[in-house]
Amino acid sequence: MKKLIYALKCPFTGDVHYIGKSTQGMIRPQQHMSESHSSKVNEWIDSIKELGHKPDIEILEYVSIKDNIEEREKYWINKYLQKGALLLNTNLVSPVFINTKLDELLENTFIHPTKRIGAFLKARRKMLNLTQKDMADRAGVGLRFVRELEQGHKTTFNIDKIQQVLNLFGCTLDVIKITEK
Repeated sequence: MKKLIYALKCPFTGDVHYIGKSTQGMIRPQQHMSESHSSKVNEWIDSIKELGHKPDIEILEYVSIKDNIEEREKYWINKYLQKGALLLNTNLVSPVFINTKLDELLENTFIHPTKRIGAFLKARRKMLNLTQKDMADRAGVGLRFVRELEQGHKTTFNIDKIQQVLNLFGCTLDVIKITEK
């Protein structure tokens, strides 16, 4: 197996948010897609998966047998930190919220509106360290409603209920009238 240094990149922005090492070729980078050792990396990957995507994997360097893989990983981490990258490597950073401005990036891609709302609400909830139950209780809606909305499983909905949850964050839902020409 080849030793390598890899990066996990946002599929929307191309920003690098994790740098790792592998002595098992592409096996280790692929494992992040199902379970990472870092809860922050898991949250980030889960939020991307909710939108039907996954992080891009980029090989930064193949490491020779004579080179120290840990030193090469540190080199790449420092290189990206100097570029201003927001890395989720647990040994480097305290929890970071990454705002990818998905609405702007995806404006030409159709994603069901409830998935966008759900992703927004989940990000806000986590930013404030609220559980789904906390959010449901404070908004006066059911826990199941919050779960289904965040997971994007809610394709039919009561606008008033969504507005109740959005009110927690000082947001409103605007409905735009679409007319045919």
